[in-house]
Amino acid sequence: MQPDQQATPTTIIGGLLEGHPHASVLLAEACHCRALAECSEADAEFRFRAARVAHLRYEELRHRTDPRRRRPVDFGAGLLGLLVLAAALAALDLVELSGLPDELAPVPSALSATAVWLALGWLGAVAARQRRWAGLTVIAVAAALLDLMLMALYGFSPHPGWQPVGKHLPGSTVFGILVGMLILLLTMAAAMLIARLEPAALVPARRQWRRAVNAYEEAVETSGADGEADAIATQTWLGLAQAWAIEIVPGEEQLIANTVDLAAVMINRCNSKLHCAVSPN
Repeated sequence: MQPDQQATPTTIIGGLLEGHPHASVLLAEACHCRALAECSEADAEFRFRAARVAHLRYEELRHRTDPRRRRPVDFGAGLLGLLVLAAALAALDLVELSGLPDELAPVPSALSATAVWLALGWLGAVAARQRRWAGLTVIAVAAALLDLMLMALYGFSPHPGWQPVGKHLPGSTVFGILVGMLILLLTMAAAMLIARLEPAALVPARRQWRRAVNAYEEAVETSGADGEADAIATQTWLGLAQAWAIEIVPGEEQLIANTVDLAAVMINRCNSKLHCAVSPN
């Protein structure tokens, strides 16, 4: 500022930018941080709306597929439980079929029987859910007949590992009945679990909702960090402008305040090369 020039906020800021070696850099940093904070704030707002929409879609889908919340079991946990039940059924089927000769392959037969038990459990769950009691009765009778057949195979098949030399003793009938009853109980447990398993369509919808919530939380964290950086950069620039104004026009409180206000306005009006890119990905 020239000595004979009247001091105004504009001339004070102009002299600051020309006379201070770091003033331009601090102003540019304040502008950049302000633009970055605005972008991250806009992104956080967009992520919030996206999370809200994803949650609403999930709830609408759940209301359509399970309106009374009668299927509360998580799909992943339910599948894990079914896997455990299937392994137990396979082991029990292998016990019941252990008397078969080797050429009949007891292990593949046990796995096939396990698949049949799970299929009966699924059909029973569907029939019970749709209140088709006649079909449920047919399924229960078929399961009972299959179980009786396994009990008979175990009770009357020879078990070479148990016989004295030259003889073939049948298996224990009581043990075969107990194993067969346990198989029926596990099949009923699988049917009940399948009946209460949530619809598979909810899994991708809930995953999308959770991804949207995580993205929103990350955006909020980024927005907070950018806001702090913006506050620091702004305070640094305004502090420099205030100190320069005090040095140029000491005692002129109103002029100093106007100079600081102009410095604040310059942050909002400066052109930043930062372009906000808000997208759902």
